[in-house]
Amino acid sequence: MGCNDAVGNCFAKLLDLHRTATRLDIYRRSGKVAFVVGTLLNLINQPQAVLGLLSFDYPAMQSLDVVKALLTYNVPFLVSTYGALTTIAHQRTDP
Repeated sequence: MGCNDAVGNCFAKLLDLHRTATRLDIYRRSGKVAFVVGTLLNLINQPQAVLGLLSFDYPAMQSLDVVKALLTYNVPFLVSTYGALTTIAHQRTDP
């Protein structure tokens, strides 16, 4: 999945991977993984804020670090997507 060639060729490879991910519903499956894993990690990292959010406890919600919460969902999404696309790329190149 490397991009050691010209920028245009690299962009074409990324576009091909995006089309593959869209066609095979990889983004949807990665989104489900990110929702479950991200929610669990947010509960571990920011329990008072997340539970306050669920119970509409406004003072507890103010302690929620939104940037951390969003990153906590993005990381599992990106890892899951990368893993699926890497597997597909290796299957294409293996005889």
